[in-house]
Amino acid sequence: MDASSPAKPRRGSSRAAIAPPPAAERLTLLRAELAKRGLDGFIVPRGDEHQGEYVAPRSERLAWLTGFTGSAGMAVVLSRRAALFSDGRYTLQAAKQVDANLYDLRHITQEPAVDWIAEALPKGGKLGYDPWLLTPAQVPRFREACQQAGGELVPVDGNPIDAVWADQPARPAAPVRAHPLKYAGLGSADKRRTVAAMLKSQGQNAQILSAPDSIAWLLNVRGTDVPRTPLALSFAVIHKDATVDWFIDPAKIPAAVTRHLGKDVRIKAPDALGPLLDRLAAKHAKVRIDPMADPMWIAARLADGGAKV
Repeated sequence: MDASSPAKPRRGSSRAAIAPPPAAERLTLLRAELAKRGLDGFIVPRGDEHQGEYVAPRSERLAWLTGFTGSAGMAVVLSRRAALFSDGRYTLQAAKQVDANLYDLRHITQEPAVDWIAEALPKGGKLGYDPWLLTPAQVPRFREACQQAGGELVPVDGNPIDAVWADQPARPAAPVRAHPLKYAGLGSADKRRTVAAMLKSQGQNAQILSAPDSIAWLLNVRGTDVPRTPLALSFAVIHKDATVDWFIDPAKIPAAVTRHLGKDVRIKAPDALGPLLDRLAAKHAKVRIDPMADPMWIAARLADGGAKV
């Protein structure tokens, strides 16, 4: 989504886009929401729950807030200061799209967000983050930066940008399609058995899949939820018995795809993921996660419930 072209319809939404409020007003709206929640700041990544380079229009929170439409970046908003971090590919673009009176413009590797937080977060400040949008590998670095500033890193329940983005697009609703065996090369059941054998060999009960490309490969399915890549956004859990729980809106799954998947792939609504994680945790299951790709929300729910991750 290009925030500089708000008149274009947003992919995945039936509504025509309307012009967003000016950048200063958007920043004010977010700060007011943070104040209501008792937060002194908030981390705004470019990525979505799946850490992909391409995201659905609904997840273009960084672009909506700042105007920056690059494929890599991050913002940190405090009550009196804010900063946008991008890499060298986007130096000129960030300077053109982002109001330097509102945001410090920083290089994401040479002047990383953690250094800025350690210097700018007020003592005793609470910096919020969406645990769906940061990974277990990222969270400790931000927590340490907050501690250096004498503050605290706090997970939020519900993204505050979603609360103030009045015309936020709907979640993608396009149907999923089966990927023919002649192109996939190997059937989904064979792939699932291979992964299950690996889990058994390592003494693990299940593996979390957050990356849509991994799920597309495993289940031999394709979708149109994000630009430029034929992916359906979803989560999945594969068990050591080669069965899969696939968390995706059932309305997106045509009967032909259900037949393609077979009885060993259970299609469940996205809000059923939490209860399944709780059941695994209650059994003290050994669950494989990717700390670089899976959401902190999943890792924390498993660990807090007693799972071994």
